[in-house]
Amino acid sequence: MTPSLAQLAELVRQAEAKTRARKIEAETRGAADCFRAAEERARLALERMRTARTTGARAMDQADADEQLLKDLVRKLAQFKSSLTSDADAEELVATSEAESVRLRTGAKTELEAADKELTEARRELRAAVDAYRQVRHELDRLLPELGERFADDDRLLWDAESHFPGGQLQLLAHEVEAGLQAFGHLAKGEQYARLKVWIGRFRCHQAGPDRDGEGSEEVQVLAHKVFHQLKYLSRQYEPGYIEAFRQDFSTDWEAYVAEAQEKLAQTVETQRRARAEAESRRAEDSNGDEPREREDVERSI
Repeated sequence: MTPSLAQLAELVRQAEAKTRARKIEAETRGAADCFRAAEERARLALERMRTARTTGARAMDQADADEQLLKDLVRKLAQFKSSLTSDADAEELVATSEAESVRLRTGAKTELEAADKELTEARRELRAAVDAYRQVRHELDRLLPELGERFADDDRLLWDAESHFPGGQLQLLAHEVEAGLQAFGHLAKGEQYARLKVWIGRFRCHQAGPDRDGEGSEEVQVLAHKVFHQLKYLSRQYEPGYIEAFRQDFSTDWEAYVAEAQEKLAQTVETQRRARAEAESRRAEDSNGDEPREREDVERSI
C-alpha cells in the first residue's frame, strides 16, 4: 500500500468512526428513553399487582365470611320458616346474597388476572428495553467513554429496574460483585471500604424486602448464599474496615443505608481522582522546571 493510499484509508477510518460515534450516541439516547418509559410502565404494573393481591385477598375473606353467615341464616330460616311473613322475600334475599358473593369473587379474580397479564407484558417489554440499552451503552463506552457521565442517571435506574423481576436485584448484584472480584485488590482501602459497604447494603436490602414471586425459589436462595460468602471473603481477605451490615442482628433502613454508602463511594472516587490529577500536574511541573536547568547546565559546559 502506498503512503498516500494508507493516509486515505486512515481518513476514511476516522470519518467512519466519527459517524458511528454520533450514531451510537443518538441510539443510546433513544434506548434510554425507551428504557425509562418501560421501567415506568413496569413499576405501575407491579404496584397494580400488589394492590390487586391485597384487595383480592380481602375480597376472598369477605366472600368466605358472607357465605358462612349465609349458611347459618339459611339453617335458621328452615327452623323458623313457619314464622316467616313471606317465604318469597326470604328466598329472594338468599339468591341475591349468593349472587353478590359470586360477583365479589369473580371481580377479585378478574382484576388479579388483568394485573398479572399487564405485569407479564410490562416485564417482557422492560427486559427487551434493558437489554437494548445495555448493548448500546456498552458500545458507547467503547467509542465515546467521555459521554458516559451523561447517562449516569439511566445507569443507576438499572438497579431499580431489576427490582421488577423475581430476584432481579440480587442477580444484578451478583454480576457486579463477580465482575469486581479481580480488580478489588487493586483499589485503595477507602474505595474498598465504600464499595463493599454498598454491596453488603444492597444484599441486606434484598434480604429485607424480597420479591414476592421469587423469594422462595431455590435458585434465588443459592445465589444469595454465594453472594454473601463472596462479600465475606472480600472483607476478610482485604480488611478494608469494620462494616456493621455484615452482622445479621444489625437492622436499619436499608434503602437509606445504600443511598448513603453510594454517596460516600462517589465522594471517595472523586477524591482519589483529584489526588491523581494533582500528582500528575506536579510531575508535569517538575518535569518542565527541570528543562531550563538542564539547558543552563549544557550552556555552561559549552
